[in-house]
Amino acid sequence: LAFGIYAAEPVQAITAEQFSQLTYQQVKGSGLANRCPTVESSGTSIPVKPGSRLKNVCFEPKSFAVEFDTDKGKEFATTKLTTRQTYTLAFIEGSLEPNPITFTEQDGMDFAATTVKLPDGQYVPFLFTVKELVARGEGSEFKPG
Repeated sequence: LAFGIYAAEPVQAITAEQFSQLTYQQVKGSGLANRCPTVESSGTSIPVKPGSRLKNVCFEPKSFAVEFDTDKGKEFATTKLTTRQTYTLAFIEGSLEPNPITFTEQDGMDFAATTVKLPDGQYVPFLFTVKELVARGEGSEFKPG
């Protein structure tokens, strides 16, 4: 089996600054503790200089799909998440280099045991992780879109 992650539009988007102003009682039971903060920016790009670092990176999947083989080939099945509000990866940090822009994960809460349920009722446990992630893009700056 292989897994795919599909992203949807954020619900209850909140910035890190807004989150830091909430009390424990405001966060408790709200689902916000498992939410990644949104990033607000101004300008058209953020240039990356050699030796830069990304800190407090957060990954929050909106849904999981499981790939399986059929007589028609490979297909993806929509799943129901059965792990309760503990699948967000947070406080990730690592090096960031330009040309091409490259993020190398080095530390943080970079894995979470997760279980999903297939439409036929089968449970599929897996480890959702970005441990040792090396992500590359084009250019030497972050741009919207």
